[in-house]
Amino acid sequence: MSVSLSDVADGSRVRLETLPQHPALRSRLVAMGIRPGVELELRRRGQPGGILHLAHGVMEFMLRREHASQIQVTLLDPKGPLIVSPPNPAA
Repeated sequence: MSVSLSDVADGSRVRLETLPQHPALRSRLVAMGIRPGVELELRRRGQPGGILHLAHGVMEFMLRREHASQIQVTLLDPKGPLIVSPPNPAA
């Protein structure tokens, strides 16, 4: 099952299915060896705004949540449920 990278839980291992459409980001990821088929680990996400701390082998890098939402992945080792948006207190 393919999901957005921005929706996986901290500690999850995933296989990259698609790259983002943003040309500069796509080029940067490819230059680092991040291509469809590679395995990534979501180490943690920063607050607020949710910058994602990712690892590929010994390389670690960060992605903004809005860029991660453009990347589709397959869960390899789920560490719990997908991230669910917190309830809206105004609702």
